Amino acid sequence: MLIRAAVLVLLLAVGVVGPAGAAAADGPGADCPPGQTNCDVWDGRPGTPGKPGNPGNPGGGGGGSAAKCTRAGQPVPCYDELLGWFNPSDGCYYKLAEPQPADVPPGKQMYLRSCAGDGIGSQEPVLLDGPPDGFGAPPDPGEIAARLLASITLEEPPVGIAPHARDGAAGLVGLPVWLWTSGDRGHWGPISRSASDRGLTVTITAAVVKAVWDMGNGDTVECDNPGTKHTGQAGRSPTCGYDGYGRASGPGGYRVTATTHWQVTWVTGSGVTGGFPDITRTSPTVPIRITELQVVTQ
Repeated sequence: MLIRAAVLVLLLAVGVVGPAGAAAADGPGADCPPGQTNCDVWDGRPGTPGKPGNPGNPGGGGGGSAAKCTRAGQPVPCYDELLGWFNPSDGCYYKLAEPQPADVPPGKQMYLRSCAGDGIGSQEPVLLDGPPDGFGAPPDPGEIAARLLASITLEEPPVGIAPHARDGAAGLVGLPVWLWTSGDRGHWGPISRSASDRGLTVTITAAVVKAVWDMGNGDTVECDNPGTKHTGQAGRSPTCGYDGYGRASGPGGYRVTATTHWQVTWVTGSGVTGGFPDITRTSPTVPIRITELQVVTQ
């Protein structure tokens, strides 16, 4: 006897459920190119890298599907809300009948089996001694985390520097320079997102752990905070600054950039943790002019 399910995608008729594409192979990953604020993620092997304004092709599984099962060479979801779990041994989906029929013999369970060749919307009740292959396989938390990473935006840091050549100001050799950037969530974090799949909840958190300032003369400054904005205060910055340039700059000034280093980690509800390689975002260059104090003698 066949039990007809009211809703089933037409794709079952041709043996495909979920997005078509290359089968995932090597596990979840991410690529966060410096020229773009979002990351390209994949469930298997990576595809075409992104470029500024064009995220590219994220490759096997994309960023929105956790497909690692295949049928007739095509990727299909290992779990479907309507059909249940995919059995790689026979290419069918199995869902535990709930409630179980009263006449089920001891030691057996009734499952609803959906196979592509059975026709659109068909589920066949079958008695089994135990769960079929693939039944109840947990989702990969790394895949959920990769999809969450693709949903957040990590901005490049805006540069605050005093004195600033843009304002017509010039600093003096040996005097301190103030450095700061935005401390809001998009530029510094923390940014958190959560998602659940088949009872597994994963939370991803992205936060800047340090900003590295390239002062344009071979020196760098590392700060574990966004710095303090200069509003006319005298002396050194209390949080992030440079002790001073040793010589005057040319007419174009020294070219300063800031690079923020993001740490991205994830955790499941049961305490399993993981993460991605650190991601960097670099600002455009900002000029600073440095001159020598001129002393007039008589």
